[in-house]
Amino acid sequence: MTENRSALILPEAGEVIGAFRDALEKVLAPEDLAQVDLVRVDSETPLLSLPIDSAVLMSLMTELEDRFAVFIDEEAAFAFETVADITDYVRRRLTDKAGRLAGA
Repeated sequence: MTENRSALILPEAGEVIGAFRDALEKVLAPEDLAQVDLVRVDSETPLLSLPIDSAVLMSLMTELEDRFAVFIDEEAAFAFETVADITDYVRRRLTDKAGRLAGA
């Protein structure tokens, strides 16, 4: 993803999913990571099928916030049911951000 004052490139859904996989690899404890086939984590993966608790979820969201320079509301984070929900939220926030930058 590239950003400057006049333009923001919206990441493809696959890029956000890849970032989520990277975040899982970074924040999950080794014994939890061993339970996850990262290659099979896709947009349809239910978050409840992953070995994550609320603390890990917030760490995952922080990783995505840092990667894409967006804010993920805590209430929204706890409402996510699938990886697609996260992807859609991040892309929507970036679209909103691009609109604000274009209007500045």
